[in-house]
Amino acid sequence: MTRPSTRLPARAPTPAPAPAPALTPTFSRALAPAFSTALSLVIAVAATTAQAQPAPSIDSTQALPLQIAAQPLAEALNDWARQTGIQIVVEQGAVAGKTAPAVAGTLTPRQALEQLLAGSGLFGRREGDLVTVERLPAAPPGRGETSLAPVTVTARTQRAATTEGSGLYTSAAVLTGKEVQALRDIPQSITVITRQRIEDQGLTSIGEVMEQTVGVTLENTGYNGASNAIYSRGFRLGNVQIDGAAIDGFGQVFSPNLAMFDSVQVLRGADGLYGGTGAPGGSVNLVRKRPTRERQVLVNASIGRWDQYRAEVDVAGPLALDGRLRGRALVSHVDRRYFYDFGKARGTLLYGILEADVTPSTVVTVGASYERIDDAPWRSGLPRYANGEDLGLPRRTSLMASWNDRERTNAEVFGQLEQRLAGDWRLRLHANYIRSASDIVAVDGAGAIDPGQGLIPSFGISHKQYGGHKQTLDLNASGSFRLLGREHRALVGADWQQIKNDEYNIRVDFDPELPPTPIFGFDPRSIPEPSLVWRGGGYPDWGATQKGIYGRLNLSLTDRLMAVVGGRLANYEYTSPFVGYDRAGNITDSETFRYRETGIFTPYAGLTYTLNPRWTAYASLTDIYQSQASRMRGPAPGTPLEAIEGRNYELGVKGELAGGALTTGFALYRIERTGESAPDPAYPTTDIGDQGLTCCYIAQGEIISQGVEAEVSGQLAPGWQLTAGYAYNHNSNEITQLVYHSTTPKHQLKLWTTYNLPGAAAAWMVGGGVTTQSATFVSGTANTFNPESGRFNGPSVPFRFSQAGYAVWNAVVHYRINRHWSATLNANNLFDKTYYKQVGSSTGGNWYGDPRNVMLGLRGRF
Repeated sequence: MTRPSTRLPARAPTPAPAPAPALTPTFSRALAPAFSTALSLVIAVAATTAQAQPAPSIDSTQALPLQIAAQPLAEALNDWARQTGIQIVVEQGAVAGKTAPAVAGTLTPRQALEQLLAGSGLFGRREGDLVTVERLPAAPPGRGETSLAPVTVTARTQRAATTEGSGLYTSAAVLTGKEVQALRDIPQSITVITRQRIEDQGLTSIGEVMEQTVGVTLENTGYNGASNAIYSRGFRLGNVQIDGAAIDGFGQVFSPNLAMFDSVQVLRGADGLYGGTGAPGGSVNLVRKRPTRERQVLVNASIGRWDQYRAEVDVAGPLALDGRLRGRALVSHVDRRYFYDFGKARGTLLYGILEADVTPSTVVTVGASYERIDDAPWRSGLPRYANGEDLGLPRRTSLMASWNDRERTNAEVFGQLEQRLAGDWRLRLHANYIRSASDIVAVDGAGAIDPGQGLIPSFGISHKQYGGHKQTLDLNASGSFRLLGREHRALVGADWQQIKNDEYNIRVDFDPELPPTPIFGFDPRSIPEPSLVWRGGGYPDWGATQKGIYGRLNLSLTDRLMAVVGGRLANYEYTSPFVGYDRAGNITDSETFRYRETGIFTPYAGLTYTLNPRWTAYASLTDIYQSQASRMRGPAPGTPLEAIEGRNYELGVKGELAGGALTTGFALYRIERTGESAPDPAYPTTDIGDQGLTCCYIAQGEIISQGVEAEVSGQLAPGWQLTAGYAYNHNSNEITQLVYHSTTPKHQLKLWTTYNLPGAAAAWMVGGGVTTQSATFVSGTANTFNPESGRFNGPSVPFRFSQAGYAVWNAVVHYRINRHWSATLNANNLFDKTYYKQVGSSTGGNWYGDPRNVMLGLRGRF
């Protein structure tokens, strides 16, 4: 997709109602217009980039206007790569401690590189589309010196998955599937949000990253946006990984501080092989910042609208043993307010990591993080009129008490061991432990607003105490082997995950029947603070445990065709105890629900075919498995409903151009799920006990989600970075013939680009982008007018709460002050678009998008 457009593609025609199709890997005619649009975009990027923009070469005779400041050699080489468009591979130890002179003028890439490397003992060598920087051979033996072999790294699978310092918006390799793999070797759709893009756009949270990711939709579940449900292809994305190891495979809320991470990798589609469950939405993998082999100090400070203040110090480098022991320490602090009344947050993060080359073949990594956050949460969002109409409230309006408060802490300890074995085999051990605690007391107004009265119907209070821990162990081995005259790769491993939580409700003295309170002009300071009474009940030590074994084979069938086959065999156990107390602290009620499944097998199969050195076609099939243990089959008290099952089919093509500096992808997918729960008309819906179980349901839903995705990311030309993606999705319940997830838009277009100005203006970088989507809605009911009461409390009628399609524009200006300092000005929602980023119902859950805001940042590098 090389022609990003700000105009929304035409909506695909709605197909006529038809009987539910058999679950076969065929695609609806509704995909045809979107397929044609996205395929045209991918063909355009292939043609434009491969023909009009050939891969830059160090041997090019075309002179370029270059402006590279005198600075550490590693940074100078990075600037050279960005300005010439040529990917460079450097051994960090070879450039550590070296400086480069200033290089300016109209020069060929080779001339500029030779000037940078003059006197360094290094030289550049062309390796295909790459340039590797190597040590010059030493004097011949016999003169008292030892000859040094050149250091060359050219294989795609050897490239590090970290993106820091690359200056690019893409990465040709990703840390997923338990090891570093080339992006083109994975037969599924993956988007990489690199450190460069995170910094250029001023992204500060995982939620903000997801909003910029093609094919992904966020649902704000409250708490100042710190709790977001992430959806991809119409399904919730429930698997979260750190450095390729699953740490949150059960769909729990997880919102880590983005300052700790180098990049974010989003896999769309079922990831049951590595993610722990077969949720069809996909998985998010967070790649940690790691120690560097050269010393560096990074500082960042910013100030923005609504009293937003941020500061960060990041120090990394060798510590001892000639660089075999390396470390990194980071401190981040934020103190901010939100655009709505009395919303605020203050938090501090401490992060440290050590990496040691214990032996030439053994690397051990240990680290920890601690974060404390104190905020004033708003949970319920805005309501609507009782007849479903929008209230049109000012965006600054909040319906929470001014004293709402929540304190949270998150502590993490992790360790990794990587042992090189015979050949290229590696053994990896990953351990992770996260402990969290939270205490919240909050009052929110909610309920549909009667148009004739304009009063807030009720106020709800919540005082809860949470605690929990997550533990993960993952052991695997991978490497290559020869069979039938060909070389193949294998991965085998086992993992264990456990999540345990404590949740208690604190009884409070609070009168929810406050005097009639008008919603227009509501003052959060008018809500009186409650007094605490006693612990009324809770769920001690509830959670889930999962363990499994997995394996994958990458079979080289021909020089171009590779088959990827694998599977996971797992056991799952869920426990939910409940304990009730009286005022004196005596237990009044106690019961426990347990559910266990064993022998859960999730197969995986895929094919990749190398069309030429730059393009790969692929196909994959992944099974889906999701437990429904909390929904019971009738009659009450019932038995757990069987798990949801299904399959994810995907066809696509991936391109890697300019030596990996530009990547493209196109995917056509279909997801089929069977066994979706639906209320059983033979029995009333009933809560079973106090464990969150309900009865009664039947397994009858058949959900189909299908669509196309197209994406291009990376360097289009020297100094020009671009990421653009289009996604089309059509999802429906084949039994009811209704949309399954109506807040997933049919059309999405997300674009961001930056350009380093040439010549005398080389210190300036400008950029901008847009996120746009088609209309979304939530189906619900609204009250009609009752003539007898004169109020809107008549019979309920069906109603759609909708948000029309919209576009939000952002921009950035960056100025390099000198070799150490730079300034950045980010402007978000440039044209101050008023819209709901999430639509709820008449009682609440409607959230405005952020108004126009700016952030001025100062960044230093030493």
